[in-house]
Amino acid sequence: MQVSLSNILAELPKEEHLDYRTLNRSLFTNMNKACIVVDDDPTGNQTVYDIPLLTRWDVDTLVAELKQSSVCFLLTNSRSLSAEETAKTYKGIGENILEASRLAKKDITIISRSDSTLRGHFPLEPQTLKDALHLNEAITVFIPVMFEGKRVTVNDTHYIKDDETLTPVSETPFAQDHSFKYTTSDLKGYIEEKSGGRIKSSEVYSFGLNAIREKSIETLSEQILKIPANSYCIFNSLNYADLDKVTHALLQAEKLGKQIIYRTSSSFVPSYIGLKPKGLLNIEDIQSYKTSHGGLTVVGSYVKKSSEQLQEALKLFNTTTTLEVDVEQVLGNNSDVYLNAIIIQIGANLKTGKDTIVFTSRKLITGTDVSSTINLASTISNALVSIINGLCVRPKYLIAKGGITSHDLAVKGLEMKRSEVIGQIQPGIPVWKMGEETKFPNLPYVVFPGNVGTTETLKQVITKLN
Repeated sequence: MQVSLSNILAELPKEEHLDYRTLNRSLFTNMNKACIVVDDDPTGNQTVYDIPLLTRWDVDTLVAELKQSSVCFLLTNSRSLSAEETAKTYKGIGENILEASRLAKKDITIISRSDSTLRGHFPLEPQTLKDALHLNEAITVFIPVMFEGKRVTVNDTHYIKDDETLTPVSETPFAQDHSFKYTTSDLKGYIEEKSGGRIKSSEVYSFGLNAIREKSIETLSEQILKIPANSYCIFNSLNYADLDKVTHALLQAEKLGKQIIYRTSSSFVPSYIGLKPKGLLNIEDIQSYKTSHGGLTVVGSYVKKSSEQLQEALKLFNTTTTLEVDVEQVLGNNSDVYLNAIIIQIGANLKTGKDTIVFTSRKLITGTDVSSTINLASTISNALVSIINGLCVRPKYLIAKGGITSHDLAVKGLEMKRSEVIGQIQPGIPVWKMGEETKFPNLPYVVFPGNVGTTETLKQVITKLN
């Protein structure tokens, strides 16, 4: 049921506007820890800048990164994997981080980053990392807010904010995701549901907004310290003022010895490391080289918002620069011939300076169960990868729409191993600078999440890049 934000605000004390972000930076730095964000798709860096992104996590790679960086992201793309594949991947990551931490002589904070609309392998991912890292006394802190995407938590219920209206996420299309369905927006109930009843809602701790806004940092930290080992805990937040204060209390508790593993969305990361906000990127920040080639946009995401954004963006293109990838032909016997024709057309367009948009047909094809559906999605994504693999003309920019799409195009298409997020072109939409090892070094790569922005946002990003 929708609720009025103004009614909620009328019942709450005012948020505290102390600069906790700066205090968090100081505290995080003085603890001499590294923060590793294990991200289940490529979009979790949508709130940070000047931070490395890794697609490999062997021990040597991690040790090298820990010696030069205090924060990094590991891009697992596990939201496109089965539960079994995810468990294996996260176990390996946890074991490698543990060994790298020992060799680099550096303590680690782990953030299991996932979707602000509650889709993903939960509680599997944080639990697997917790076990592999031998965090036997750790509590799991669950904070899925993402203010850039208007996701907030109040009264333990997770909402999407639209002006003055709050809609429970369970009443949105995200809750009907073909791989990660759920039925409740109450986060205690969500934890019970997703754990199959193993974690009872009555056993989940939570900190409400009244307590967060009225109590001192010392009191909040003391209460965090008293949470029993292996418990789950929710923190409500309506804005960064709430979240930055919460994070400071959590950092204080860590400093006093509390083991914590985090399951959060994107807003928590800059709050935890104390990263100051940065304005949106302009075209000079993004285009570091001159080219007469056209830009390329690839849309793979099937969520309703992506399809709406696509329809609006198509107004910028004509029949020769609009290329639909028919999913049924991709799954057919002559897919190689079919895709090669698309590659040739894209290359010709880009070489003559024509911006081009490529998108998968909007008919959703699913399997008989979750695993087969994920496998079908992987096949379709691999078709988009083959298009980038076959591309011989360097585009002016590459926009990848959708989490799985953007990961696969970067890793399998552009052969990315390490890149850097340089900032956001629109709120919640990060731009990466491709590493030297990639197919197109220093290419501006726009990672456009499926569930971010208004109907106009994709069109606006393409227009800005031109």
